[in-house]
Amino acid sequence: MHKYRIKKADLGINLAPLIDVVFLLLIFFMVASTLHTNEIQATIQLPQVDMQTETERHPMILYLDKSGRVSIDNDFISWDRLPGYLKEKPKEKLEGIEVYADKEVHFEYITRVMVVASKVKIEKIIFCLEHNTSE
Repeated sequence: MHKYRIKKADLGINLAPLIDVVFLLLIFFMVASTLHTNEIQATIQLPQVDMQTETERHPMILYLDKSGRVSIDNDFISWDRLPGYLKEKPKEKLEGIEVYADKEVHFEYITRVMVVASKVKIEKIIFCLEHNTSE
């Protein structure tokens, strides 16, 4: 039977690659630690612009009761007059519609509100649970 002998010279650790890796890591951290955000960012001078103040926009508040009646600003409006009423409001001041509906309102009336709003090009409809009366 042939026995293999392990040479003691083969048991040593080759340190040359380890030293290379250590120096690369040392260089990386030295470069990364000396860069501050102030040194990285360029100083940019922005031009002055005359900005117009944006007109204040508010949503129109619409109430639906369980019988399907629509009221806006404490006035009952028929479904036939609702598209015309929404068209009269200036678009630059109208942000959208807030709909406060009774919990027993049929879904038919909710869809009617959505259809009327899409016909008069109102894109934002918010369905709310309760109205804050402190405003």
